Amino acid sequence: MTSPTSIITMNMKGDLFTRVASILDQARNNVVRSVNTNMVFAYWMIGREIVLELQGGEGRAEYGTQLLEELSTYLKSRFGSGFSVPNLRNFRKFYLTYPNRIENRYLSGTDFGELDSLQLIQYPPGSELTTSFSPQLSWSHYRALMRVSDEYARTFYEQEAIECGWSKAQLERQIQSSYYQRIVANRGSDGLIADQRERLLGDPVEATQMLKSPYVLEFLGLPDAASLHENTLEQAIIDNLQSFLLE
Repeated sequence: MTSPTSIITMNMKGDLFTRVASILDQARNNVVRSVNTNMVFAYWMIGREIVLELQGGEGRAEYGTQLLEELSTYLKSRFGSGFSVPNLRNFRKFYLTYPNRIENRYLSGTDFGELDSLQLIQYPPGSELTTSFSPQLSWSHYRALMRVSDEYARTFYEQEAIECGWSKAQLERQIQSSYYQRIVANRGSDGLIADQRERLLGDPVEATQMLKSPYVLEFLGLPDAASLHENTLEQAIIDNLQSFLLE
């Protein structure tokens, strides 16, 4: 028979274990958000640099192609295969899709640590988004959002993905099924208001799974996950993240 003291001890241990697990879960999520924020912001900045370099005058197309090829060769020699010409074009398109997301006064000598303090600005349809990009969304999310040409629809999908916790696959599924257009067609613009419709909540995604995304591995300079054993991969991620965050 279990004594009352043993029951109390077991309950105390259970509370302790739960609190410690919660701390670790939160820490992992914070690391994921930090990686996402830095990666997305870096790609936006690269896109901005490319756009500014290619601005102005006629006859820039040939120069632009040569520039991207040479930049790709240089970056791949230093940072790995994640900087192909098509990827650089995606960075350029990313900036052109969200050219005003970060205010100019933050761009000169920007410290990535300043991202959390950016002010709020308005985006259609009358909703607030931060001038930075949501740490809840990965580069994969924004690649999907860039393919939405309608700015109102794109903003809607972005907000829903943030607030409902959509994975990249869930976001793509809603875009492909014309979720935004179906709501507007059936209920008008009032149907877009969150408290007036049933929302599609996402499935929780483990932080370690997000870190194993090929885009994240490329950004951190890690080999393809398929070439590593599970334990080796996780340790490599931890080692690289520690170095990355300390820098």
